[in-house]
Amino acid sequence: MKAVSAGDDVASRGHPLDPLSKVELESLVGGLRRDGVIDHRHLIAMIQVEEPSKSELAEFRQGKDVDRAARVTVLDRSTGKVSEIVVTIGLDDSCRVVSNKIIEGAKAPVLSVESEMAIAAAKSDPRVIEALRSRGITDLDSVKMETWPIGAQIPKFLDDGRRIIWTPMWHKPTPEANFYAHPISGLHALIDIDSGAVLAVENDQQIAVPQTPGPYRQSQTGANIELKPLEIKQPEGVSFSVEGFKISWERWNLRVGFCQREGLVIHDVWFDDEGKPRKIAHRLSIAELVIPYGDPSQGAYRKNAFDTGEFGLGNYTNSLTLGCDCLGEIVYLDVAVAKPDGSVREIKNAICMHEEDFGILWKHVDVDGNVEVRRGRRFVVSSIVTINNYEYGYFWYFYQDGSIEFEAKLTGIVLTLADTPGKPHPSATELEPGLWAPYHQHILCARLDLDIDGGGDEIAGIHNTVIEVDSFAHELGPKNIYGGAYETSETVLGRELEAKRVVDPFKSRFWKIINPNRKNHMGKPVGYKLVPGHTTFPLALPESTIGKRAGFMYQHLWVTKNETAERYPAGDYPYQHAGGAGLPEWTQANREIENTDVVLWHVFGTNHIPRTEDWPVMPVERTGFHLKPSGFFSRSPAIDVAPAVKPCH
Repeated sequence: MKAVSAGDDVASRGHPLDPLSKVELESLVGGLRRDGVIDHRHLIAMIQVEEPSKSELAEFRQGKDVDRAARVTVLDRSTGKVSEIVVTIGLDDSCRVVSNKIIEGAKAPVLSVESEMAIAAAKSDPRVIEALRSRGITDLDSVKMETWPIGAQIPKFLDDGRRIIWTPMWHKPTPEANFYAHPISGLHALIDIDSGAVLAVENDQQIAVPQTPGPYRQSQTGANIELKPLEIKQPEGVSFSVEGFKISWERWNLRVGFCQREGLVIHDVWFDDEGKPRKIAHRLSIAELVIPYGDPSQGAYRKNAFDTGEFGLGNYTNSLTLGCDCLGEIVYLDVAVAKPDGSVREIKNAICMHEEDFGILWKHVDVDGNVEVRRGRRFVVSSIVTINNYEYGYFWYFYQDGSIEFEAKLTGIVLTLADTPGKPHPSATELEPGLWAPYHQHILCARLDLDIDGGGDEIAGIHNTVIEVDSFAHELGPKNIYGGAYETSETVLGRELEAKRVVDPFKSRFWKIINPNRKNHMGKPVGYKLVPGHTTFPLALPESTIGKRAGFMYQHLWVTKNETAERYPAGDYPYQHAGGAGLPEWTQANREIENTDVVLWHVFGTNHIPRTEDWPVMPVERTGFHLKPSGFFSRSPAIDVAPAVKPCH
């Protein structure tokens, strides 16, 4: 078991889709400061690769130069205005501003320096100090605060357009204590994060801080349940190659990307079909993650956060550890992010790549006793982020049968509040006496820019169509004589409003994206199908604040005409937005989506009713989906996989 970092091999990142390097980010920020585009008034909200169009990428593959560019989102603290600056990055580290525009009405996401300032302001406020003292807490260093956007109605006396956060609090009685075991309920500061001023202090309820500890560290629990060592060895090395951020494994070729907002991104996915490269996807990402909380008490109703759009999920990417986060022969990729002050933080081992044995790929025992069995292997690209109490692992799997899977792994510590022990609490679970974990949902939205068999067509245009496939049975009669027959129905989703769809397990519903201009050996359009996995439906009412702002979550599938500016399902700036932005707004145009370049948006997630077994640390909960070839190949690609070295009998 060993790890290799690919970071040294990607010092010169020439491909226009590659993540921005530390050197590029420092040069870019330095150039903007030198030229007076930004100064001491500005904070960097995020810097993202400005991705070229599909036609430009096609020309790049043919040898034409394409500018490497970045989009810089900045907050002017003197005015509260948000600007987006598009900058090209030259080979000599020079930068050229292509555009610089103010985004009217936009509110910047929560920036780390603002959170630090807000917490310092709250801890120095006499009202907070006195409220803590009345609860027996005098050591301010033992008080842990988090800064949350107000995800519900903003108090009317504060609702004047300012960017406001509030501060849930916990007590950490000892340096190694799990502070989530000791919530300080009923006490919150509301802070203007543009000015740093504490606008109000809520001190509504004098609820005793729960005292039952929630130890989870090895030094506290002993962690003495052991198994014999399990080692994964590949004596001849890994079966994939890495050129910068381009990965080749088995018959797959793809590019690994990274975004300061979305985190892990997959680009430019191809599969070699008997010597012919065939394109499957242009860009795959999780474009939003929203967590609506369902408990109406003590401020918990405000806990409705967009972890992607309001915080920048990529900022919180972990540095992964061999043998703990990743097991086997591992290759890591490093990434870099810009901090609000313009300095650059490099995240070592941010992206993990490895192979996994995945059991039997296929098997058959023939009547003559011949046994054919193939073991399956999958290629894994993953990253993990920590945002306050939760960890989210994003895992993309590529299989030898041509299928792709995404899996989100959710773990960490459930959010907690305090209340009277044993009190009826219909929207929370009592974990320990007086310690409650509110019900909540984790709702993710995948942005799937698939280009089914679109290789070489980018300049002329991509031509895909989405079809809904349901299974059904006729009533007993001529079409179902014995009662066991069933059929499928296919419905072409021709316009955007028709393509607002929900899962239907009673019909085994899935969606198929086809290229009607490419036919397989049976004369049918080639395609892939989107198969939903474990998912949920939002329980927040559509007329609620979070329901308005996260309107995308009320459909499991959206299909839109591919437009460069339409990147995030709740809009570019969800922070304190009035609602309706993103997918609900775009699809009102009801554009034609048949036989054109489209984007699939798949909404999925979990409904978390906390268990006592989720405390003090929640075992991994999983959710995700599959993309499977459906008429794309003339036969199963898995048939060509070689058997194990030793014959299986």
